[in-house]
Amino acid sequence: MPLVSMKEMLIDAKENGYAVGQYNINNLEFTQAILEASQEENAPVILGVSEGAARYMSGFYTIVKMVEGLMHDLNITIPVAIHLDHGSSFEKCKEAIDAG
Repeated sequence: MPLVSMKEMLIDAKENGYAVGQYNINNLEFTQAILEASQEENAPVILGVSEGAARYMSGFYTIVKMVEGLMHDLNITIPVAIHLDHGSSFEKCKEAIDAG
């Protein structure tokens, strides 16, 4: 399953009476653990990325590709969205959106 829009994910959660967890990711291992646990619980998940974490992991584009690669290799079938946690500027927000 490809990455999904957080908007549709949250609309479905509201309509069906469930919550969606958002967990900040800081490296590959955190991301893998969150995806595996969410898949095991059949729970949609939002992966939060701060600007600091994005710098640490080489940028937003790298993060998107890492998440997509993990979803493929781990056969993740639950809805997954990526969220910029506290963008500091319009430019940073656009950079994150353009990355995917």
